[in-house]
Amino acid sequence: MSALFSPIEVKGVRFKNRVAMPPMVTLKADAEGCVTDVIVEHYAARARAGTGLVIVEATAVESGAVWRGGLAAFEGTHAPGLARLAERIHREGAVAAIQLVHGGPQASVEVTDGKRVGPSAVTPPDDGPIPRELAVEEIEAIEGSFVKAAERAIEVGFDGAEIHGAHNYLLDTFLSAKYNVREDGYGGSIRGRMRMLVETCRRAKERIGDRGLVWCRISIFNKLEEGFGRDELQELAPGLEETGIDMLHISTDGTFKEHFDSGKSIGQLVQGLCNLPVIVAGGLGDPADAERAVAEGHCDFAAVGNAMYEDARWTERARRTLEV
Repeated sequence: MSALFSPIEVKGVRFKNRVAMPPMVTLKADAEGCVTDVIVEHYAARARAGTGLVIVEATAVESGAVWRGGLAAFEGTHAPGLARLAERIHREGAVAAIQLVHGGPQASVEVTDGKRVGPSAVTPPDDGPIPRELAVEEIEAIEGSFVKAAERAIEVGFDGAEIHGAHNYLLDTFLSAKYNVREDGYGGSIRGRMRMLVETCRRAKERIGDRGLVWCRISIFNKLEEGFGRDELQELAPGLEETGIDMLHISTDGTFKEHFDSGKSIGQLVQGLCNLPVIVAGGLGDPADAERAVAEGHCDFAAVGNAMYEDARWTERARRTLEV
């Protein structure tokens, strides 16, 4: 029996298989950040191919927070389109989730009028304009924006909301010792640097409760050179679990890559540190690799990114390849 095509249930939500479409931007929203027909058909096609979990692309939680052409979920006017998108994904047979993001120091200057915000006033990941350091009250307000967007997503019909804490966007730069040099409670040790992500996840899950799933996405590979190690991971994974979130999504530069001289992949390490179901993305475009990832315990869900973006029928073809 295929591990990849076996069902799984998380907090009452049943997934028909372990194939996940991770969030990848299409930049096909309209000028107001609303869902378009092109976006609906894009996700419907991947769901129709048999994908178990479809996670809609990074969606802004505040005005001017990310990039032009991106989806948004911070106004009531965004709700009808989001509802249509969730309904269509469901109709095609997949669980529907949506990723929520604040670009922070990596937000496009096209939508920020050249101004950015971040944990600290240091050169950002893309070497663009130096961000303004956020005040504590602004941090709390942005956390609230994530919570409101998550609630809106669940209310319009999504099964889950994913908090984007990876890839050098705002919440991830707070985690980074390179981009976060604050000296208050949101900086310093990993406990301080993870505080905004932890608070955001906790507040979102408390608001959503059992109405839907809440989880977050993290990436470790982009922080290794700055000294992020096993000790930090041992704080981060259990700390996120304690917020009450339902899963953890790990973006990697190689699902099977060994970390911290442990002989284990990052997914295996995280599964040893917490009891959350784990989604892993990174180099799983070959169906045999996606099958192996689940079968060997690197993850509970195999997220197939670029390969599925390029081939809407990837899941259908994978089923045939694996002779399921």
